[in-house]
Order: sequence, then structure tokens, then C-alpha cells
Amino acid sequence: MTHDLTRHFFWVICFFLCPLIVSANSGTISPSGRQEGVNAYQAEAYRTFENIEIDGELNEPDWQNAKPINKFIQVEPDAGEPMTQPTEVRILYDAENIYFGFTCFDSDISRLVANEMRRDARDLHNNDNVFLILDTYNDRRTGFAFRVNALGAVQDTAVTNSGDGFNRDWDAVVDCRSQIYTDRWTAEIAIPFSQLRFKKNEKMTWGLNLARGIRRNNEEATWAPVPSSYGGRAKYRTAYLGDLVGLQGITPKRHLELLPYVLPGVSRAEEGDDTNGEFEVGLDLKYGLTSNLIADLTVNTDFAQVEADEEQVNLTRFSLFFPEKRSFFLEGAGLFDVGIPRSSFRRPPPLLLFYSRRIGIEEGRAIPILGGGKITGKVGSYGVGFLNVLTDEFHTDESVTALDDVLDVPRTNYSVLRLTRDISSGSRIGLIAINKEDANEYNRTGGLDFSYRPNDRFEVRGMWARTFDSDAQIGTGNAWYFGSGWRNRLFRMSGSYSDVGEDFTPKVGFVRRQGSRRFRAEMDYTPWVRRFGIRQVRIGPEFDYIVNQDNELETRDITVAGRMELDNGERISFEARRTQENLDEDFDIRDDVIIPIGDYGFTSVRASIETDESKMIAGRFGVTAGNFFNGDRRGFDIRASFKPSGRLAIESQYQFDRVSLPTDEFDVNVLASRITYSFSTTLFAKMFAQWNSEEDVVLTNFLLNYIYRPGSDFFLVFNQTFERGNSGTKLAESTLVGKMTYWWNP
Repeated sequence: MTHDLTRHFFWVICFFLCPLIVSANSGTISPSGRQEGVNAYQAEAYRTFENIEIDGELNEPDWQNAKPINKFIQVEPDAGEPMTQPTEVRILYDAENIYFGFTCFDSDISRLVANEMRRDARDLHNNDNVFLILDTYNDRRTGFAFRVNALGAVQDTAVTNSGDGFNRDWDAVVDCRSQIYTDRWTAEIAIPFSQLRFKKNEKMTWGLNLARGIRRNNEEATWAPVPSSYGGRAKYRTAYLGDLVGLQGITPKRHLELLPYVLPGVSRAEEGDDTNGEFEVGLDLKYGLTSNLIADLTVNTDFAQVEADEEQVNLTRFSLFFPEKRSFFLEGAGLFDVGIPRSSFRRPPPLLLFYSRRIGIEEGRAIPILGGGKITGKVGSYGVGFLNVLTDEFHTDESVTALDDVLDVPRTNYSVLRLTRDISSGSRIGLIAINKEDANEYNRTGGLDFSYRPNDRFEVRGMWARTFDSDAQIGTGNAWYFGSGWRNRLFRMSGSYSDVGEDFTPKVGFVRRQGSRRFRAEMDYTPWVRRFGIRQVRIGPEFDYIVNQDNELETRDITVAGRMELDNGERISFEARRTQENLDEDFDIRDDVIIPIGDYGFTSVRASIETDESKMIAGRFGVTAGNFFNGDRRGFDIRASFKPSGRLAIESQYQFDRVSLPTDEFDVNVLASRITYSFSTTLFAKMFAQWNSEEDVVLTNFLLNYIYRPGSDFFLVFNQTFERGNSGTKLAESTLVGKMTYWWNP
């Protein structure tokens, strides 16, 4: 065993050091060295004193007075070549807003792809669209990004960690309209300065990039050149922004924003024939302590409009991970993101020191939040974050429905302190302290982290943390991580080592696996084929080696994965995996279904095909087959969408798995469907239903959302829960609420 561990450790360390060796000899240009070239990309904003009407027309005279930006360079498919269709961008500003006007010429407007009208639609990137990112701190680390399609749908994103972190659930108060003509389409965007953070200067310089996507060509082009090795995410790389100049006399206000709400509603539990009315009022407040430091306060917080979590299949021994969707926790969320980074966005992170879903959610039940406060922003080269939330006590008893567990949650206070310090170009160090405390006990976590990025191709990251618990007089466990990665246009390599102690218990964090040491390495080869209808290929190995604290093997995964992207937008993927699992205790995979202690080696394969998502009818079909511990697993998943216009969208997905073990056999089913109809860009209705056979419940959610003025919403929400049993499906619980918010910016 010791010989095997030493041998694997040697090879992983060699792989881990490869990025450092390659980077040292690659001659890449650091962001700081690159700035001299990118500063040649300078856009100028023109001061206007006209009343700019946001209608997509761009017919005010000052639009023509502004200097146009019209040179765009492809990122994909022909990196470095001019964009195939002319594009012009003009920038205006006044005392309150900055305006962007895009004119996208098109030689065949009939092939324009525009089938999304909803704000923050997930598939907006599959439409013809324009994009802008603003680095108002001008630190080349953070940014605010906005994407707009030809129907005027807008998607906003907070960008952190030099473009590595994305928060697509972040929302800003913006106004946008688009128009489609016979030879072009236009987009007009107004972004209030109150939604941005910046430092007052007589003459300001912000980081800026602009982009356009032409979906029928799978074409992406930017104004300031970006590295094509990042593909579609390249435009988020803040190290490669150009400069926006011309902003003068703009004073960042210590602005005050108020968002009160009123919520009447009624709920009914069928068991016991119990109907209850409710009426709630609450308030969210935002105040600028300085031009770069924002305080958020919330009183009697409500998240009625937040869609339910999507059901997931869990065939592992570890907890599922669900993303945060609640608006209060999303503002500045990237600053609090400390832990072991996930290997892909589709996989859960191995460790997060702070996981905001630990606040106000217990075993799937919403715990009332009495109030909270948050301060986020920058002070010079320091990033500052502070969060404090108080949740109310919550109790259930034996008389509740079968869907609920009995809970006894005391009133609890949560606090988080986060500080970072920018060092050199693209690098930083940081610390975090987290506390959860009620009348009887506490749990605390402290950690340090760093990120060293000498250039945009190479990065080294590290983290150390320790937890403290009221049950122990000293710290209860450590966790640490060290990793590096390197990439260019053809190759990507990364390697890491992490160690999470058995007693490491961050109760306001997320830990995928305690008591483990993990070696991970992966490499991808990504050539642009451009022949036989093949656009690009991605293929490479992944290696995971996990041992316990006694260096005894727990899990070993060796995977070869590949993906082929075709010129017509379709994708074909495959994955072959060899797994070794050594169980030192029984694995209760389902009630009364046990995988016993033992050593298991098994192989599985997966293949999938995905059609072009921009088409009216699109879908994905995947199959999985192979061994599973001491049995077999067979399954498939299918996803389909129908979007006949920008108004109607029907999306469904179904996953089926059959697990056959020597002692038993069981099936897992997850079905979800979403129907959305957009009356306009400010009024839409959505029906979402899902079923998970493991819980044997059907959940439905209806939402009507009307944005009656920028920043102000009316919501009508109707939720139902159905139980499935031997006697069929019956209604268990219903909730109907109306909620109105009003954004006031005095």
C-alpha cells in the first residue's frame, strides 16, 4: 500500500509541477506587460445634455456626435480575423446614467436568431447578442457584465477573480430596448451610475470591453483582443480590458436605495384541512458608505419569488450541492467565495468555507430571517466584506405533514468577515472569519488564502482553514489546498493537492468529503480541426486519488473524456471512467438497500449528443452504462426545448437510472418541465413542475412577474405540493401569495 501511494504521489507531483515548468519557459506576456498593448484600445464616452429615450431607435442627435467603435476581432471561430458583419458602438453619459448604443449590421437579417424575451434568460448566449463589461474599479480583477439580444432581453452578471468567478443571479436596475430593421438590429442600454461602484476622480478611466455574437456562425468577436484559449468565456477576462475615458464631473453618490415590499397570501394544508392567511411587510436598503463601499440592510426578508431548487439524482455517499438564488446573498457574493475550486461548473465544489444556503434553510425548510446587514466593496487595494444575519427560532411538531421533518431551530446569529489585499497584477491574498452562534453553542471558521497569477495563462492558488467548536476547547480540524493551472490555445493542464481533516466542521460551509487527502490532475488537448464538419475537439485524461488520514486508499478515478463540436453547432461527448472504491463502512444507498464494506473496482462509460440550442427545436440525449460497486448501472437523460418565438418557450428534461445490485434493484427518476410565456420584456409568466421518484412528490410553481418600472416588480406566486402513494397522487399543500416591491432612489 505504501509503495502504491508513493508511486502515485510521485506522478501527481510531476503533473502538478508541469504547469509551473511550462509557464516558466512559455514566454507568455503578463497582464501588466500586456497593458501597453491593450491601452491602445481606448473608447471615449461623449457627454450629452439631451433627454435620451430608451427605445432602441438611437435617433437623438448626440448618438451621431459620439465617436463610433467599429473594429471587432474574432475570438471564435477564426481567432484574430475581423468580424464578418460590421458593428458600431457609441457611448454617451449624463449626470445619472451611462448609455451604450449598438448597431449590428447584418447582410441576411432573416437568419437572425432571437427567441428569448425574458430578463436573465439562461440561454441568451444562444441568441444573436451584444455584450459589454465594465471594470469601474479599474483594477483588472472585477467587473459588471451585460448581455442584450435583438428582442431587448438583458442578462447581467457580476464578474470576480479576474474572470474566473461569475454570479449570473446578480441583478442591476437597467433599462434596455432593441429594434430590428431590414439590414441591421440595434440595442440601446441605460445603466444608472447608482448601480455601479467607482472612485471619484476629475477624469476617470474604467476598464471596458465590448463584444458581439452571431449565432448562425457560432461567431464571437470583441473590441479589445482576448485569449482564444478561454473560448466563449474569454470576453470576461478582466486582464484584457481596454480603457473607457471621457467620463468627467461624475460624482459617485453615497446613494440611498429603498426596496420595501408588501406580501399578502394564503396557504392550505390538506391534511387537517388547515387554511392560514398571512400578511408580511419588509424592507431592503442599500446605502453607499463611500463611493466604493456599499451597505445592504434587510428587515423581515422574504424570497417568495425565488424558484425552487432543481431536483437532482444522488447515487453517492456525499451531500448534494445547490446554488444560491436569494438576492440578498448574491450582492458581492464572489468576495466571500473561499475554498477548494470545483473542477467544472457541473460538479460540486469539494469545499466552501462559507456557503450562504446554510443561513435561513434547514432540511429544505425556510427559516425566517429577522434581519441582516452586509458591507461589501473596496478601500484602495483592499477588498472588504462583512455579513451579519439573525434568523428566528423555528419549530415543528409531530402533527405536521409527512413531507416535513420535525425541526427545532433556535434563534441564531451568523457573521462573516472577509478581507483581501491586491498584490501585483492579478494576484491577491485574503483572510476570512465565520461565526455561527445561538444561546447554547457556537461554531467558528478561520482561513487564509492566496492567488498568484503572473500572467493570464498561469495561476497558483492556496488555502488554509481551521474550525473551532463550543464542544472543544481548541480547534477541531484543519483543511488546506494547493493547486496550479496553465493553458494556451491548444493545451490546458492543472494539478492540486488538498487535505481536509476528519474533525474539520464548518457549519456555515460546505464540505463534500471530510477526513480525506486528495491528489488531482487533468490535461486537455483542444485543437481547432476545421475539417469534415468538425469545428473543435477537446480530449484529455483526469486523475483523482483520494486517501484517508492514514493514507489508505478510499477512491481512485481515472477518466478519459472528450467532446467534439461540429460546425452546425452540435456537440458529441464521451467519457470512460475506471473507479476504485474502498468502503470501510456500509453504504446505505437507499432505504433497505446496502452496499457492504469491501473493495470495489468498476468501469463505466457515458456518451451524449447535443443539438444546436439556438434552433426552434433543440435537445440533448445521453446514455450511461457500466458496473456500479458490486452491481450494474444503466441510465439515460434527455432534454428538449421548443421555442417557436421569443415569447413561448417549453423546456423539459428527464433522467432515468436503474441500479442492479446482488441484493436488490431500484430505479431513480427525475422529471422537470418549464413553460414560459413572455408578453413583453417586462411581463412574463412561468410554470415549473418537477418530480423526483426518491421523494415521491410532485412540486409545481407558477410565477407571474411584471416589472412595472425599472427596479420595481409585482409577483404572483402559486405553489402546490402533491404526494404520490399507493392510492395515487393527492394534493398535500398549496400556497398563493402576491408580492409588490417598489424601488425608490431618492
